[in-house]
Amino acid sequence: MLLDIKKFINFFIYYLLYKSLVMMKSKLVLIGAIILALTSMYVAVSKASESGSTIKVYSERQPFLIKPLIDQYEKNSGNKIEWIFSKKGLVQKTILEKENPVADIFLSADIARLIDIAEAEANIDIPIQSQVPINLQTQDWTSLTMRTRVIYAHNMLNIKEISYEDLILPKYKGRVCTRSGFHPYNVSLFSALIAHHGEEWFEDYIIKLKANLARKPQGNDRDQIKAIYSGVCDLSIGNHYYYFKMMDDPNQTVWLEEVSPIFPNQDSYGSHVNISGIAIISDKNYEASLDFLEFLLSDEAQKIYANDNNEFPVNPNVAPSERVQKLANNAKFDSLDLQEIASNRKAVLDILQKINYDG
Repeated sequence: MLLDIKKFINFFIYYLLYKSLVMMKSKLVLIGAIILALTSMYVAVSKASESGSTIKVYSERQPFLIKPLIDQYEKNSGNKIEWIFSKKGLVQKTILEKENPVADIFLSADIARLIDIAEAEANIDIPIQSQVPINLQTQDWTSLTMRTRVIYAHNMLNIKEISYEDLILPKYKGRVCTRSGFHPYNVSLFSALIAHHGEEWFEDYIIKLKANLARKPQGNDRDQIKAIYSGVCDLSIGNHYYYFKMMDDPNQTVWLEEVSPIFPNQDSYGSHVNISGIAIISDKNYEASLDFLEFLLSDEAQKIYANDNNEFPVNPNVAPSERVQKLANNAKFDSLDLQEIASNRKAVLDILQKINYDG
């Protein structure tokens, strides 16, 4: 009996030792598996880092307009740009996706879109950029290029100087053409006029401007220049770079035989400025997105912008292209803060609706 008990105790001790060894072995296997997994993750991340990030960009500008910049950035950084283009709906899409963004960046052809995104809190803060004038940026977005809203005039008028305010003079009754007053380019200009003169003044102004129209607002900026050439009107408002787009189009160059652009308000506050700009809309790829933003503001990229798009660089270290410099002839630009201009948009839209500007 005593012998049986001793055998049982010895067996039990051996069993416990065996189990302990098995458990230790399992733990060693588990630890080994964890180390292997972490090593694999490190290798994967390292390879991803070596191959670069993919930065997704929502834009209302077609990629060919910025392709040289994309090519140069990809070459410099090793990152890839995935361009997601649509003429409409990207602002709404960005706002709807703000809790789980699809894209990393929103690149806009107008300040209005950037303001809409910021007001919906669909952006990520960015540092203030030293290369950009302070009136052309906030922590929500920054400008990339500038364009001016010029006045196109029939050459027979022999006008050397004119202001936006002059368009309502009685002598121009039935001689002005515009696109829709509700288009963001015009809303931006009208918002600047409120900043300079006040809402009451602007309502009187826009009523008189409507009375001076040769036809109902329609078409795009270039359609207004065509209308001047065709004898429909003598004056219109449009962005300066359309002059070069028409110069480079054999079918439209003929229009410029009769029409010239004038930078308005040179004896007062200067010509109105709008911008193309950028906002970061996701924190998932923030460092790469910020790297791309900073590249677009670099001297190298701003020179490409200036030469390829005929816009004004926001980086003061970079001069406009020679053809733009010749056209602008050291023109003065309005220095209003774009945030102040944007704050007047609702007032502009309410007044345009009230007087039925497009009707």
